[in-house]
Amino acid sequence: MIPVLNTILDSVVDTIAPPTPAFENFIYHWEKFMINYLEWTTDGQFSQTRIEETNVPGHLEIVQQILLCEDKNEETATNLCMEYVLKNDLFNMLAVIAEKEKLIGIRILVLKYMTNLISQLKNPVLAHQSFFVTIQRLINLCDSDLYNKQQQDQIHFLYMLCTLLNNQQNVSIMFFSYESNMYHLEEAKALTELSTFNRLNLLDCVLTYINTKNTDVYYKCCNCILLLTKLNDENVIDFIINKTKLCSLLSEHFRNLFCALPIILDYNGLETIELNWRDDYNATYSNDVTKFFCWLNFIIEVIKDGQLKISYSLCESLRLLFFNKLFDTSDQILSSHVFLLKKIYKAADHTPLSYTINYWLRSELDNSYYNKQTPIDILIKLSSTTDDIFVFNVLNFFIDVLHNSDKEILDFIILRFINNRNYYEGCTSGTWSDEEDEREKKILSNENNINTSRTLAPSSIDRIINRLLALIPQNLQSDQLHTFKDHITDVKNMYEDIFDKCTKFEWPTEALNSVKLNDFNEGPFLRMIFKKISDIPNQNSSTTLQLKIILIFLSSLPHPYLHEYLLNSTLPLKHNVPSLYMILYHVLKELHKKILTFPNYNEELIQARKRVLNNSSIKLLKEKHFEVIIFNNAVILEELCKELVAVLFVKYHHSNLAE
Repeated sequence: MIPVLNTILDSVVDTIAPPTPAFENFIYHWEKFMINYLEWTTDGQFSQTRIEETNVPGHLEIVQQILLCEDKNEETATNLCMEYVLKNDLFNMLAVIAEKEKLIGIRILVLKYMTNLISQLKNPVLAHQSFFVTIQRLINLCDSDLYNKQQQDQIHFLYMLCTLLNNQQNVSIMFFSYESNMYHLEEAKALTELSTFNRLNLLDCVLTYINTKNTDVYYKCCNCILLLTKLNDENVIDFIINKTKLCSLLSEHFRNLFCALPIILDYNGLETIELNWRDDYNATYSNDVTKFFCWLNFIIEVIKDGQLKISYSLCESLRLLFFNKLFDTSDQILSSHVFLLKKIYKAADHTPLSYTINYWLRSELDNSYYNKQTPIDILIKLSSTTDDIFVFNVLNFFIDVLHNSDKEILDFIILRFINNRNYYEGCTSGTWSDEEDEREKKILSNENNINTSRTLAPSSIDRIINRLLALIPQNLQSDQLHTFKDHITDVKNMYEDIFDKCTKFEWPTEALNSVKLNDFNEGPFLRMIFKKISDIPNQNSSTTLQLKIILIFLSSLPHPYLHEYLLNSTLPLKHNVPSLYMILYHVLKELHKKILTFPNYNEELIQARKRVLNNSSIKLLKEKHFEVIIFNNAVILEELCKELVAVLFVKYHHSNLAE
């Protein structure tokens, strides 16, 4: 009861007596604070008394109020109390008291006290030795690995400090490195004091909360990271990259969350899931899947909003510590891994991480299981499995990779194999047609406009279109009109978008004979696509639909060699060179034979058309009935041929408009 009685008496005295000048009042309550503190911590012994049972908090509260009132009083020319505090190093004294914590709760009391001060003072002079040394000591006391019980108060202090540094960026380096000239500390005392304990930089201290089980603490930890990675001081940026654990810890945490995911995932719910770490994470109730996707969302935000050098460093760390390790063991690569890789790739779009993943995809791995193979080569080989879900995820991933339209990726996967035109069977007596001969003459004489491509707009376009439309036997036509015109608007919009993206690639406009004549090799990707098209009669219709998407995209690329090889069925090819046109011809012939054996096949085709047009590939994946799959595949191929014709039509007119 004595501490409470003393507080009441102090209040009565303050009420009866005339107002005491602020400075005198400050000195009085500071001395009272120290006297009360020492009464409970005599002879260097650790007291078993809790801070709430003493007068210590009351006097420190009044000290804080006086400092804040003085700071807000615009009529006061000088802040006598604050000057006294800084001159006599009172803040540092508080930090030492907090470090020793001889009174239960004194550390958190001091932490709250300094948090309130730095958040409410109009201009806390962080560069002053008293302020800086104190705050640095408190940063050390916020290390969650050592002091895990009061996470809320500790992270709140760190968050307020990070917020303050964003407004005082000129002093931010002080909390990362000793070596900056921005310290402005004239006395060696500060550095001497700091050398007595292991100094923890601000960011690494924040990172100790990365595995917290408290949602509010998690949010503040993430916000602190975002604030610190936005600091624009070059010294801070370099220190974060080279001297802190930011990049490695974020990457390792990402991998740990990835490894904790269940082997079997519910693709129905995850196909379109887009989680936000601010809205969807709850440390108490979130499952492993939610934690992973929320952390992915957070990492993407750091990469998008952080300083560019930090973003690139984090991306490189993710490549080394996460992506490279995906194929680093002899364990079977799971379908869920490929699905998650697709989700990561999708989330990384328009960020430096997208470039990093593209680079990783075409880089040779250095491990004992897939040595000298690239992730793309590995995925292509793995797609030969009979597991429909695995194939579905691999093709879905490739669809996203292709649509990303990265020049190096497109070249690595496809274009480098057909750029030399070794697929073309040259004629000793001249070119293969009058049209080809005329085109090459115009190119050599520079008579045609540089933007015009006779490869994309050949004079024999009607013949090429009619050959494609004739691929579908009349018995297999689920659409009575059998017209490609319904696809023109969508294809036109898609092609214009693709054309704009590819303009900067400086691709050639015409397909010309190569000086080097080598055996033709379509490359592993096109070989895989052609193989799967050949397997369509015995293949899941979801795979067929994905193949259609891939072929339409590849056909839409404004690359003359790829266009000619895939779409010009009148072009003479070398012996044993696979042709998309001939593969489709044989597949449709086989499907035709099978479908004619079913009674009422016309009605079945109409029903299949409704199914295909109203369902996505993931819904078609569930279909296991052989008869249904056969009819679905016939309809998908019918639409593929019509869309390919629409692509030819749009490319022809787009190229002619350039004349």
